[in-house]
This record gives sequence, C-alpha cells and structure tokens, in this order.
Amino acid sequence: MTEPHTDTRPVPGARVDFGPGVLLAAVAVLVLLLAAILPWTGLGASGWEVVLGRPGVTGLPRLFGTLAVVFGVVGTAVTLLTARWPAVFVTAAGCAITSVTGLWAVWSQNTSAGDGPGVGLFLALLAMFVLTARWAGYAFSRQ
Repeated sequence: MTEPHTDTRPVPGARVDFGPGVLLAAVAVLVLLLAAILPWTGLGASGWEVVLGRPGVTGLPRLFGTLAVVFGVVGTAVTLLTARWPAVFVTAAGCAITSVTGLWAVWSQNTSAGDGPGVGLFLALLAMFVLTARWAGYAFSRQ
C-alpha cells in the first residue's frame, strides 16, 4: 500500500505566516515616520518637506524620501495586510533599492554646500536597512 503524496511547498499566492518577527518591521515603520518630522538636510528641511518638494533640496534626498514612503510605509502596510508572497518580494526589492538610494542621499548631503545630512536622514536610512533585512529574510525563507 502506498502513502499519499504530501507536498510541503507553499502554493503560489498562499498566505505568509510572519510570526513574531513582524514586530521589528512595525517598529521600523514607526521609526521611519518619526524620522519624517526630524531634519534631513543642512537647510533644516524635515523629511516631509523634502518629500513634498521644499525649494533648495537636491534630488537624491527627495527620491529617497519618496521611495521610503512608497516601499517602507505603504509597501510594508500592504504586505502585512495581504500577507501574500508577491507582496513580500516586491517590498523586499523596493526596500533594498531604497536603502541604496538612502546611502546616495547621505553622500549627496555630505558633498553639497550646507551642514550635511540631518539626524532624520540617518534615522530613516537605519529604518530602511532594518526593513530591507526583515523583508529579505521573509523572501529568502520561502522554499
């Protein structure tokens, strides 16, 4: 008598079980939102002012801020609400691209005239690193 075949691979479109590690992603989103009210540039522009297009802010901090909102906040929220594998992969990739853009944004503030990057920019970059690691961990855990 043969035993029935049991396939343990996830079904495409199956829901993701995030487990307790998802709390770290939630805290990182809160840190990212906190960083948005802190100064990002030597001009004293906060993260929200950078994203909304304050005059005098260069393109890289604006791009980083926009991507951080799209992938760090909205992407994380959508992924948590839907708990689907495709959302995990898109959010992981988007957070990784955003992290690289954040490094460029810090570099651009160090090389431009002014007082350099603000504490909010560093905090946002740290939050994006945490989100990248968390979502990449979930993405690579899929069998």
